Amino acid sequence: MMNAEITARAPATLSNLGPGFDSLGAALTGWEDEVRILLTPAPPYSVEYDVDGVWSGTVEPNENTASLAAMEVGKVLGYAGGARITIKKGIRAGSGLGSSAASAVAGAVAMNAALGCRLSTQELIVPSLIGESAASGANHGDNVLPCLLGGVVVLESGDPMHHAHVVVGNKLHIAVIFPDIQVLTMQARGILPEFVSMTDTTAWASRLGLLINAFNQGDIEQIGRLIMSDRIVEPRRATLLEPYQNIKNRALLNGAMGCALSGSGPSMFAICDSESVAQTVCAGMKETCERDGISGTVQVVEINLKGAYIV
Repeated sequence: MMNAEITARAPATLSNLGPGFDSLGAALTGWEDEVRILLTPAPPYSVEYDVDGVWSGTVEPNENTASLAAMEVGKVLGYAGGARITIKKGIRAGSGLGSSAASAVAGAVAMNAALGCRLSTQELIVPSLIGESAASGANHGDNVLPCLLGGVVVLESGDPMHHAHVVVGNKLHIAVIFPDIQVLTMQARGILPEFVSMTDTTAWASRLGLLINAFNQGDIEQIGRLIMSDRIVEPRRATLLEPYQNIKNRALLNGAMGCALSGSGPSMFAICDSESVAQTVCAGMKETCERDGISGTVQVVEINLKGAYIV
């Protein structure tokens, strides 16, 4: 059974979480993208942006993350008609909060629901990755999988179909700042080294294992310490955000257990042991960012266990 019009929403995500480059991500409460799909009897697919959204991008269906994901779902299900796709962006592009993944996931979920929910959630991973790759240039699942599935997800880099939920044994209060500058994923990947030493790789792997264990144990102090343990990716990406070190120092001074970049940045997140501390950390990060001449948006969030959903 096909439904004429369906709306889906998908959450913002943190990725990498320190030593988990391309392999660890978390869905967040707070920011969401919304995609509405109206099926039409015949092609083509069309794309438009809701004027109430915070951002708008390309309306070319073959280049848009949401429409590419929706079209892939249609292709898998043998759908011969078209669709009018309306995107309401709640997550700005280039934020480091999984903006492209959220649109792609919402597009895939909405299209699947419009066509009778014939694909399982697992079967929506590939269409979502195809959509997200329009922005990132490759199939990176560390935003897509937590966005779709909810929670904290660890995955095999290069083969996101191999993945698992990470149990989080304690409630996390997360202070997030989104500085008002744009860092494109492809730009942030271009500054990374092609090769790393065996010593660095071994240390990186051990820290990722310890971080996953800290999540399992609900050890907030260790989670905070370990998200700051990356010595390969984050130090290079931090150069793209001038107030990075000042924001990090202020977050720690105000009581955060740890502070790091989300994905390619510029957004940063801080792990806190209470909502009141997280609110204080947010205020301090925002003040520091603005002192360096950049406006910033802050919010206290938690881990979103639901993932993408139909409205």
